[in-house]
Amino acid sequence: MCKLPKSTAAGVGNEAPDGVVKGDSTSPQTRHSNPMKMSSGVAFNPEGRYWRIGGEWYDFVNFSHPGGNEIIRLCRDRFDDATYAFEAHHMDYKKARAIIGKYRVGEGLQKVLKEKNQTPAPKLLGDESFYSDVRRRTSAYFRKIKKEGHTNGLGPTRQCITLFWISVALWLASIYYCLIVSKTIHSAILQGIAASILGAFGHNWIHQPKYKLWAYLSLDTIGFSSDQWYREHILQHHMYTNTPLDNHFKGTDPFLVTDPTVERNWFQRVVTPILNPLVLIFGIWGNYSFHASEMLRGNEKLQLGKLIFPSIVYTFYRLEGWWGLALFFVNTATTGIYYFTMALMNHNSEKTLDVARRNSADDWGIAQICSCADWAVQTKFLPSIVYLWLNYHCVHHLFPLTDFSHHRDIQAILMETCLDHNVEYEAGDFFDIYRQMVNGFGNPRSLWMEINAYNGS
Repeated sequence: MCKLPKSTAAGVGNEAPDGVVKGDSTSPQTRHSNPMKMSSGVAFNPEGRYWRIGGEWYDFVNFSHPGGNEIIRLCRDRFDDATYAFEAHHMDYKKARAIIGKYRVGEGLQKVLKEKNQTPAPKLLGDESFYSDVRRRTSAYFRKIKKEGHTNGLGPTRQCITLFWISVALWLASIYYCLIVSKTIHSAILQGIAASILGAFGHNWIHQPKYKLWAYLSLDTIGFSSDQWYREHILQHHMYTNTPLDNHFKGTDPFLVTDPTVERNWFQRVVTPILNPLVLIFGIWGNYSFHASEMLRGNEKLQLGKLIFPSIVYTFYRLEGWWGLALFFVNTATTGIYYFTMALMNHNSEKTLDVARRNSADDWGIAQICSCADWAVQTKFLPSIVYLWLNYHCVHHLFPLTDFSHHRDIQAILMETCLDHNVEYEAGDFFDIYRQMVNGFGNPRSLWMEINAYNGS
């Protein structure tokens, strides 16, 4: 049984694009009388023009956000609390808290909003907390490398940017080789591997507003949706990892059940865990079909990038007929197995499915460590390409704005901070974590337990 905030039990009303309510956007009464179903599938009563952070209410309608105002509107309109999104995306948390203090609503309205909203309210972490400490240490690291001229901010290194454009070129070359030169199964597999690497870069770019166009190039071209990821991956999966509010629990249903609190039937317990690669073969097509249907229903913006994937499909068919479609299917099957296997390993090891351990974490940073699995610890950046750079996943969840070319160095800081705070940081062998994942598919780890969506509340 999954424990949801009270607000998620509200009725479902009209659905609108990108989590924007149809009608009056400034009246709390209007918004409360017309609850809606977000694209996340979680229904709740939005609170007009106000954001809740750390149990306090703020009005950012006239605030110009450096990362763009769309993201802060989504933080308000996706769920009923923006605390985790605020904390996770501001490494210099003291400066960020000082800035938002200017937008705190007055005491009278503060009291009204608090009385009206009785859902759990996570608190802002103190300076002595684990997550605050690791943020301070990581901020010091970036100040140091910036002073030394190695990078400008949290973004990619020159090596990372060069490798990205090489990957784009190799992906294009792999299409040409498969479709024009070789026309064989092995060339389609090579194309699928190239697409997986491109998707790994897309996962990196979607978290960095400056590189959003690169995310379109990396994700939409291979069948993913950068717009969908911008909403549901950044604000849903990252903020509420392995909880009822995380769409990760529904992504492979009903074939692979990942929720550790749900009982499996015989087929889900015995057959599909072992045959999970066959399920993942259809991962790309399932993903594209979902966000294409969302686009047709008006819940996702129409972008030219959406036409690239079907255009490639048509090109394969136009040049090689049914054999061309077969080659393209092998390509997408390879990407599905490769990419989604890594992604599922990140959140389905034994420790990530330990509900009691996660529930006991009153620090959001510790909860993320409980929910993410790492492997091949301290592997250098270039060799980590074989893991699609997902082997540093704890770091990625703690610092989602940080480019993955810095993850190895931050991982060392993280491990040191864990030792100082007596926080258990587990990192296993790749094949052992894969085994744990397959076992988890078949066996619920915490049957009938409740999962807290808000830690320490």
